[in-house]
Formats: sequence, C-alpha cells, structure tokens
Amino acid sequence: MSLLARLSTTRLLLGCLVFLGSCTFQKEKKEETQEKASISKEEEYSQLLASGLQQLTNWTRYWKTQEPSFDIAGFQISREIPYETLEWPEENFIQQEHPLFKYLVPNPDGQGVVDIYSYKVVRPEEAQVSFNPDSEVIYFKSNGMRERLMFMGPSGGFEEAIWVSPDHLMVAGFFEEENGITPKIWLIIPNEQKYLTFKHPLHTTNYPKTGYLTKKLQNIDFSNGAN
Repeated sequence: MSLLARLSTTRLLLGCLVFLGSCTFQKEKKEETQEKASISKEEEYSQLLASGLQQLTNWTRYWKTQEPSFDIAGFQISREIPYETLEWPEENFIQQEHPLFKYLVPNPDGQGVVDIYSYKVVRPEEAQVSFNPDSEVIYFKSNGMRERLMFMGPSGGFEEAIWVSPDHLMVAGFFEEENGITPKIWLIIPNEQKYLTFKHPLHTTNYPKTGYLTKKLQNIDFSNGAN
C-alpha cells in the first residue's frame, strides 16, 4: 500500500473514532441531562409533599393519636398514574348556606374550588345522615365545568385536601391493603391529567374509616347513627 493510501486510511480511521467518540459523548450527556431532570422532578414532588404535610397538622395529629408509630417522614413516592379527563357542565351547588361550604378548597389562582366531602356525606332531607361507601374528589372549575379528579371505592377514602401550588392539589386519606389500612397521599396535577401516589410503611387494623370526618365536620350532626 502506498504512503498516500496509508495516510488516507489513517485519517479515515481517526475520523471514525472522533465521530464515534462524539456520538458517545452526546448520548452520555443526553442521559445525564434526563437523569438530572428526573431527579429534579422527584425533588420538586418531595418538596410539595413536605409543604402540604406541614399545613395538614390536624390530619397528621389524628393519625398520630390513632397510631403512635405514625411518622410523616415515612411517605415515599410510589407511582405516577395518568387519567382521562371526565368533566361536564355543572355549577357548584355548594353555596354559602350549605354546611360543607366552609370546607371547599379554593384554587390559589381563582380557577375554581375542590370538594372532597359532598359525595361521601349523604344528607337526605328526612332521613339520617350517612356515609357513602365511595369517595370522590370534585373540581368545580371557574369555567362552569365540573371535573372528577379522583374516585375511590370502599377500599379507601379522602380526608383532607390542599392546594400546595396553583397546579398541584394534595389529597390525604387512607387505603385498605392486605396488611391493613395505611395512610395515603395523592398529588394531583389537573393540567397534566395525572397524579402521584405516596405510600407509607404503616398498616393498622384499628383505624376508624369515618373517624376523621366525624371529628372535622363539626357542623353536621352525626349522632343519628351515621357510620
């Protein structure tokens, strides 16, 4: 092989090595950027969780009285779950004279209010107050639409809700698993149609499913046998 041919081959090999090295660097850089973004997102959710729990002292204190081993530091991100938007035109029926009006959770940016109790608490006009076995998180939006953010069957319940930012609604409650009832946190992001669940290692068989609600909703008479 002539000297010129060998030089051309060497240059070609060097060019390929440089190209491959560049591609590897770009791939590693992209993966590093994605990893950092993921970590940053997880940190953001953890900060929102901590902020919300600091404001839900009545709820955390109630769980502590029921189970002394309960510790808010035990919550960990579990899953991210997308959901389909389910909404229809309906004005908010919970007005100022309604006993649940004071428990509505206004969006900080004025985009509407959230209700987690009206589906659960059944108040017939001429019958005893009772609890629906199912629960629902309702968002009465400022545009006149009613959106169901979450629905829960008899296996769980929603006890508190708070906007930890204009885009993030934190709901606190419980869920019944094989090992017993465990405290649960849901971080709902309506604009992205998804929510995150936060699990806790605590499980108990002694938690009263409607105990927190009867204690909080003091302007409703539950003495007639609601359970």
